[in-house]
Amino acid sequence: MNIPKIVKTSQADLEKVKGVLTLGFSSDALLRWVFPDASHYLKCFDIWMEEFSKVAFKNNIVFSEENFFGSSLWHPPGVEFDSSVLAPTFEYIPAERIEVVIKFFEEFEKYHPNDAWYLPFIAVDPSKQRRGIGSFLLKEALQMIDENGDRAYLEASNEMNKALYERHGFVEIGRVQFEDSPPAFPMIRESSN
Repeated sequence: MNIPKIVKTSQADLEKVKGVLTLGFSSDALLRWVFPDASHYLKCFDIWMEEFSKVAFKNNIVFSEENFFGSSLWHPPGVEFDSSVLAPTFEYIPAERIEVVIKFFEEFEKYHPNDAWYLPFIAVDPSKQRRGIGSFLLKEALQMIDENGDRAYLEASNEMNKALYERHGFVEIGRVQFEDSPPAFPMIRESSN
């Protein structure tokens, strides 16, 4: 089996990065609970990727498998993401869920340490999964983070992903779930230095 080659990705490849992340999250229980209509998901997730990727590209911390079979967006410590830029997508969330989605954001903020690298999105093309691409994407970024002696933070959106993150040293620090939503798991990884 070939070892995936991970590269840093430039803004020029934004559409390829957005494409693989959109495919990778298309069956994510939490995101599809937020945007159950497929066309709304595609429209809104594109906006989310546009906004979340800005910080990652600005800081040169977008990692991708060389063929764009997978990608990850990272935000450096101390960056405040202004979630109000996502407001235009809220009109596509079912009305009865908007308050709950806002509670999700607020709850995540309580767990999110300001001094940690943040992984808002990582995904592998569903047709290319089970090849270790996700693990290699994580390893590449975590090596850089460890060299800086820093911590990393993320929110796992399902048990399978949570297990992957645990194998890479992340520890669950909470569980976020409201009403009929799927659960999400804030996770921290302390510096290995």
